[in-house]
Order: sequence, then C-alpha cells, then structure tokens
Amino acid sequence: MAAPPLDSPCDGAGNLSRGHQDTRKILKRNKRTDTQYDNKARFDGQRFGKLKVATWNVGGIAEKTEELQTELLERKIDIAIITETKKKNKGSEDIGNYVMIYCGVPANQWASSGVAIAVRKDWKHKIQDYTWIADRIIETRIKLLNRNFTIEGVYAPVEGKEQDTEEFYRELQQSMDKIPKNENDILAGDFNGRMVINQFQNVQEHMENK
Repeated sequence: MAAPPLDSPCDGAGNLSRGHQDTRKILKRNKRTDTQYDNKARFDGQRFGKLKVATWNVGGIAEKTEELQTELLERKIDIAIITETKKKNKGSEDIGNYVMIYCGVPANQWASSGVAIAVRKDWKHKIQDYTWIADRIIETRIKLLNRNFTIEGVYAPVEGKEQDTEEFYRELQQSMDKIPKNENDILAGDFNGRMVINQFQNVQEHMENK
C-alpha cells in the first residue's frame, strides 16, 4: 500500500497500523544493523563512507524544533529518530534541512509519547514509503548506496506500564518480522532502559548473526 505524500498531515483514516503478535522477543531474524560501510562506496557519484544515524529524546518537540534542526545540521546527522515528541496525529513536515515523519496519539488524547524520523531533505526523493504503526513505533523505507534500508523508530513505555509494554513489543515484533530478509534494518530510539534480559539477548543475537 502506497504511503501518502510527504509534507501532508493525516488523520486516523490514513493509519497503516499493523496487528499484534503475542511475543515480546524482538529481532529474531538474521540481520545486520551496523551503519558504517566501505569508504569506497559511492552515493550520487560521490565517495560516501558513513551513514550517520542519531536518536534524541526531546521531551516535547513544540518548543524545540529550531534547536533540533540546528543540532542535526551542525552534527551532520543523516537520519534521526526523535522520541517523546508529544506531537499529536500523524503526518510529515519540513524542519529546516530535514523532512520529519511523525506519529502520535489522536488530537483528542493527552500526548505523552510520540515518535518521529527526520531525514535529510536532499534525500527526500529516496524515501520509498513509511508506515505509522503506533504512537510509539514508526517505520520508514529508504534506498541509499543501492541498498534498501528500513528504519524503525521506537519509544518504549516507561517502567510499570506492563500492558502498554506488552502491546509495544507485540507490535514491534510483527513489524520487524515483515521486513524482507535481504533488506538492511536499523532499529533505534528510546527503550527507556527497561529491556529485560531475554529481550536484550535476542537483540544482541540478531545483530551478531546478520
């Protein structure tokens, strides 16, 4: 299913959310998540040595948009996962030299979560599609270096919200399972430091075996 055009907000009717899977184990497929490549690789005819990915918990983006775009530009970030945006609804917008795809709760709910992926604006045409999975999970597919990348941006629930945490991992697992095995995937964001041992071991095993 094709994604709506960038730079356009979207209500619930455009939500491409996916169902649940009853598991909290994530990243069980054999994949690599490293973001550094051979310095002889070429991108748009130029030497391209690294894909620079960053994450930032902004604690509410409303008053920090200018600071965010300045930091991303100064640090030469290519792709950023922005968490705890507290931004409602779903859509995309330009912030300086970046295009930001965001997902949050409906307008009539109190916002305490929200996640977004910011991509360099000159790479905008390389974004193939994007999916709003939940107010804590967002996915973007982009083609770089003649490779397909799936970027999963996440913001996990805080400690103590067991039901929310169970739902979060079910949705994340199903999303990751649908990524083609021949595709590069990057999972990044804020897990709130609450990953239990078996979850961490699955992530580690996934990274080592890709």
